[in-house]
Amino acid sequence: MSAKGRIADPPRTIVEFPHPSQPSSRLLVPREHGSWGIWLLPLISGGVVGYVSGPGSEATPAVWFCLAALCAFLIYQPLEILLGFSILKARSPQQERIALLWVMALAIVAACSVLELIRLQRALVLLFGLAALLCFGVRTMLGCSRTLRVPKQFIGALGLTSTAAGAYYATAGRIDRTALVLWLASWLFAVSQIEYVQLRLHTAHVRLRRQKARYCLEVCFLHLLIMGSAIAAGLAGAAPLALGLAFVPAIVRLAASIARPWRPLDLHILGFSELFQGVLFNTLLVAAFLVRI
Repeated sequence: MSAKGRIADPPRTIVEFPHPSQPSSRLLVPREHGSWGIWLLPLISGGVVGYVSGPGSEATPAVWFCLAALCAFLIYQPLEILLGFSILKARSPQQERIALLWVMALAIVAACSVLELIRLQRALVLLFGLAALLCFGVRTMLGCSRTLRVPKQFIGALGLTSTAAGAYYATAGRIDRTALVLWLASWLFAVSQIEYVQLRLHTAHVRLRRQKARYCLEVCFLHLLIMGSAIAAGLAGAAPLALGLAFVPAIVRLAASIARPWRPLDLHILGFSELFQGVLFNTLLVAAFLVRI
């Protein structure tokens, strides 16, 4: 009680709830699920095309290349966190130690895989590793700005899809026009996927078809330009004639998204549908080269 006979207010206490602990697995495994398909599906396509491309192809180097590519893919996110370039942060010294040990273990496995590839006379695989490292270095230098998010995704996809050319070289034992076409086609499809997903996110609340079509003009032009370029490359003899057909399902998907009535965007359905699109594209891509062969 105070001197004036009033009951003094009890002291206020501030209750702070602890932040929920972040599981360490989220730091170690890339959380961008679409990136898994962007590197793995081209790797499979390049390996298949390389294996059936002619005499002298081997499956053993492809296995070692797959292991090296997997380690390189898994090492990027925890390394970015340790260097302080990621929006994800290690919230405790224990998580930092786990991330560091994870990076060291992956680096050792990747180095052993590369040494085995060199022993198998696949030393030029280092060129693809350097190209991917350069792409992710540039991507990291762009920082965490949301305004550069799409360009960063394009650059990252260029590095991820290098697995198409790398797997082809690992199995066929040579770097030729086919390897570069596989890489370029896989990257262009990844670019179209990134633009389509961004379009779906930006038009999630657009209900009118006419307004939705107006938003889609640039993405439609990009899809048509990519398919036209593939057809032109086929007519010029630089790529299989059927390569343009691999990009047709993406255009059909885009047209269907414009024509159908509005419905709430379900990110899980969008993710699975894009995975299906990736599988379909790479199947048609392999078929185009097999028909040519």
